[in-house]
Amino acid sequence: MLNLKTILGLECFIESSDRFLGLDLKVSVDNRELSEDHIFVAIVGQRYNPLEHLDKVYESGCRFLVYENNESNDQLAAKYKEKLVLIKVKNIEDFIQQAGRAVANTFRCRGGKIIAISGSNGKTTTKEMLTHILKSALGDNAIICTQKNNNNHLGVPFTLFQIEKESMFAIVELGSNHPGEIEHLCQMIQPNLGVTTNIGETHLEFFHNLDNVFKEESTLKDYVSELFFVNKDDDYLKALDLLNAVEFGQEAKDFKFEFNAGVAKLNNLIVENEFIFGEHNFRNLMLSIAIAHKLLGEKIGQLIKYASEFKPTFNRSQIIDTGKQKVFLDAYNANPTSMKIAIDEFLKHCASIGAAPEDICLVIGDMNELGEQSTQLHQDLAKYIDHSKVSHVLFIGRYSDAYGSCYKGAHTCFSDVSKDKDEVKQLIAKYKFVFIKGSRSLQLEAILDIR
Repeated sequence: MLNLKTILGLECFIESSDRFLGLDLKVSVDNRELSEDHIFVAIVGQRYNPLEHLDKVYESGCRFLVYENNESNDQLAAKYKEKLVLIKVKNIEDFIQQAGRAVANTFRCRGGKIIAISGSNGKTTTKEMLTHILKSALGDNAIICTQKNNNNHLGVPFTLFQIEKESMFAIVELGSNHPGEIEHLCQMIQPNLGVTTNIGETHLEFFHNLDNVFKEESTLKDYVSELFFVNKDDDYLKALDLLNAVEFGQEAKDFKFEFNAGVAKLNNLIVENEFIFGEHNFRNLMLSIAIAHKLLGEKIGQLIKYASEFKPTFNRSQIIDTGKQKVFLDAYNANPTSMKIAIDEFLKHCASIGAAPEDICLVIGDMNELGEQSTQLHQDLAKYIDHSKVSHVLFIGRYSDAYGSCYKGAHTCFSDVSKDKDEVKQLIAKYKFVFIKGSRSLQLEAILDIR
């Protein structure tokens, strides 16, 4: 929530048509979800101008409007100067970010803690797991976290705007696909605790190599005021030598992770969860337990119990049992590193339960934002899974032919999941175990008619 009087101190503030009361209000850019408890921020797009529909704002009960200073906007807003409090700012995006910074400052000053998560893979899963554990311990109202994929320069402020009087912890995911974005977000939120999950081949269109990915993602370490969690199993991150470090991993001194014969252990305590599988998912779960332990001081055993009840969110490492099939669905994101890890863990899981190769099918979608290396990286992944010994592989998307050109086993290529959905469904219906993963733009969940 945003206190109205805070706006007066923002650099981008120009003027208000009325005096401000010290109200704490919810912030929204959607005129369909307003009430008297909201302040409406008008973002003018190329196709839609909310200032042309201020009747919806007024009818909702909302009385506070923030808009960007220009002649056209002034004329539209002026029509409602007797009905709404008009708040004029220099730039609407600057306002959102400055307001987010102000909310973060107020939250920390009253004792709230901000936990920031960066990294190439596992950010959202770790965020969801940590949120579940903390809510289990403290109740739903004590925790706010990033919703959907709101992890950029505008999404992060709207994450912070969820903070209310009861909030104790804010779990904020930091996303980046250009150099310097993590630093910008860190300057905004000034986190208390932070973790960079790992370094992998992601957004290579702009980072070009892993050294640059490491430089960007690990920037978080320079901004945490209390503790930074260091992944001692990551080739890049393990070299970090920090005074405020908390180590986690197989050889870590603080939180030791073990994986043997499908059994996960955290500091010699067994961690179980029937809703997830794979070492990568249990790593995220144990990391979440470790962070929660540092935040709460609660016994790890109790936190492990909370963690055992975690269920993956929609499209994120879901295990779907249809009765006839078991489907692993991760249609949210994909890059070469996450693809290899997920495929390996899926095949290990299949082997552990005695699944025959002829009962297994892989559905592999495009990996986006890889730049000039895109074709080569898709071909490299096809070569990587050539040893998989599965019955059939379906390649879907713009790079399906690139995949197919380097995969020697039985496979079928489809360029468009929406056009070819029926044929894809017929093919995968033959198999008891199906793996589906690709970048979000493909919407691979449509294969299963999930919406």
